[in-house]
Amino acid sequence: MQLREVGMHVHDRRKEIGLSQAQLAKLAGLSRTTVNQLERGALEDLGYTKLNHLLGILGLSFDAKERLKKSPALKMAAQTASTSYKKILTSDVLKNILKSGAVPDDFKPHVMTLLDETPLQLVVSAIHEASIETNTPAKTVMKHVSAMAKALHTHRTVW
Repeated sequence: MQLREVGMHVHDRRKEIGLSQAQLAKLAGLSRTTVNQLERGALEDLGYTKLNHLLGILGLSFDAKERLKKSPALKMAAQTASTSYKKILTSDVLKNILKSGAVPDDFKPHVMTLLDETPLQLVVSAIHEASIETNTPAKTVMKHVSAMAKALHTHRTVW
């Protein structure tokens, strides 16, 4: 597959998930210009490591197809965010938090852990899954995540 074709898949998947080019660039550690050029087919070269990381964030394999192994991202993200806490964040509660953007006080530490420490690919997959399951536009869920990260003063600056 040519880099131009990969760029088209990246564009489609980015839109499906509700990320802007700037957000995807930040998550992948690239410039927005690089993401833009990749999507337009104007990029001549992008190293394997960078491209593989970008595709991983989008849940795509290196051939730009969605990975076959689908895991319940919301469940895994909720479990990961609950590891250090007595109170358990369930996937349903996480789904409602992502849909509404409202974090109950007793789950603020969990959401901070999710946004600061959980692998980006898992967080993006959970956002996408919550969007589908709640019939909420992915872009809206991403806006909620950005607002929560700001309100909770998370350390990871990608949000």
